[in-house]
Amino acid sequence: MKKNLRIVSAAAAALLAVAPIAATAMPVNAATTINADSAINANTNAKYDVDVTPSISAIAAVAKSDTMPAIPGSLTGSISASYNGKSYTANLPKDSGNATITDSNNNTVKPAELEADKAYTVTVPDVSFNFGSENAGKEITIGSANPNVTFTEKTGDQPASTVKVTLDQDGVAKLSSVQIKNVYAIDTTYNSNVNFYDVTTGATVTTGAVSIDADNQGQLNITSVVAAINSKYFAAQYDKKQLTNVTFDTETAVKDALKAQKIEVSSVGYFKAPHTFTVNVKATSNKNGKSATLPVTVTVPNVADPVVPSQSKTIMHNAYFYDKDAKRVGTDKVTRYNTVTVAMNTTKLANGISYYEVIENGKATGKYINADNIDGTKRTLKHNAYVYKTS
Repeated sequence: MKKNLRIVSAAAAALLAVAPIAATAMPVNAATTINADSAINANTNAKYDVDVTPSISAIAAVAKSDTMPAIPGSLTGSISASYNGKSYTANLPKDSGNATITDSNNNTVKPAELEADKAYTVTVPDVSFNFGSENAGKEITIGSANPNVTFTEKTGDQPASTVKVTLDQDGVAKLSSVQIKNVYAIDTTYNSNVNFYDVTTGATVTTGAVSIDADNQGQLNITSVVAAINSKYFAAQYDKKQLTNVTFDTETAVKDALKAQKIEVSSVGYFKAPHTFTVNVKATSNKNGKSATLPVTVTVPNVADPVVPSQSKTIMHNAYFYDKDAKRVGTDKVTRYNTVTVAMNTTKLANGISYYEVIENGKATGKYINADNIDGTKRTLKHNAYVYKTS
């Protein structure tokens, strides 16, 4: 089954001039047809039904020099929307006179005049989403996971993070505007990379580690984790013998790490602390768009490290190791009559065969051994049989 999303707008402007995702040019009234059966970008935020995600690339103007001509600035992008677990995307063609770009003083700026290191607001008016006639008449709430994105339903409304709209007889949701704040134009002449540094030593780091004790109830607060990471590491770009700080959102990174481990967080930021978890802190430069990610291992010493129940088994036949997809891992093997520590129960992998997961130091390894190589094949004697010794 296929769905169409049409963003109907007389006002695409440079915001949606050239879609960076799709290289194919489209006529003004063409709709992008996509496969709506794949549940991607599913909205899990209960505050709204439709998750709108603008993707914007802004390039700063470059002044003329002795070695190169002046290069005008530009703004390109696309808009995607997720509804009922399905992703809809449409890209608008060039339209140079409609979308509005304003600076921090609310002055209108042309795309060709964009400057680096300045935050801009981009407003695209008269945007409509077509979710199909099967959704006609439904009242939906439109929002965005990006806090910089706001909407107006009618002309004159104040921009809001969510708006309620009623789909028309064709399943179309009409918005007066979509507004994106804190859009930074990239300086293409600035080539410095983003690096993370240790606050104490000043050395560059590619991984990090912090240790925090939980309270007497085995809980931590997100603010404590954020403070521990921020006090130990910072991100910066090095240029002309100077470091320029690059900000990063540690709080969001911590929340994402806990969500990935399905750890619930209270309304005031407390959570049941695991012995260890990893926070991936990402810093992105507003100056040239370059970024770096620092994986920080958070250890909670006074919380016990859980041990996976295991048992010792004797290998009956030479056994190779397999991954969770039942694909052989390397060439290592366990030879017969040797013992191996495995999980208490078997697991059926993708090929339908039962395997034991290998346990090392009380931890699941993600390596598996075919259960037949351990348990052997059970057989029932059909006749009386003598037992013989080996010599």
